[in-house]
Amino acid sequence: MNEQELESTIDIQRLGYEFLDKPVIVGGLAMEYYGLRKHGDDIDFIVTSRDYQRLKVKFPNHRKDLWGDFGFVVNGFELFRSIYKFDHAHYSQDAIELANYKIVHIDMLFRMKVFALGVAPKHDCDVELLKGYYKRFQNPNYQNYLDRHVERYTSSENGIFVGITYNDEV
Repeated sequence: MNEQELESTIDIQRLGYEFLDKPVIVGGLAMEYYGLRKHGDDIDFIVTSRDYQRLKVKFPNHRKDLWGDFGFVVNGFELFRSIYKFDHAHYSQDAIELANYKIVHIDMLFRMKVFALGVAPKHDCDVELLKGYYKRFQNPNYQNYLDRHVERYTSSENGIFVGITYNDEV
């Protein structure tokens, strides 16, 4: 997904609000940006405290409290000042800078999803998709070794061997 496709997907005019600071795209749209899956029905943003204060005045009847993370649900957007008590500054670390938005870095997205494990099945599935993404960076020689010896590992109780002699040549 390129920046132009992202802009048309977001269609920020539906929100009717102009941000003071670039919001951070998280959730399904971030997953889609990284090519992991399509986003759902809403678009999730982390906003700065000063945008949060202005949104609070503009949308007083659209507030959402998610275990102490405060935000808003407006016209297909979910805008939070924090998720899992981490704020905009946290999610901005190493984020990809676009003209109007930031996209959460994939490593940060993975951490977000780990916090969400067990909350909803979609988060558990997202963790598996992210693990698949990271597996592309594993050392292929080490993976080939495992593939050649997988029966030994699966035949044991937990795949762990201590004090044995083995050939570690890959």
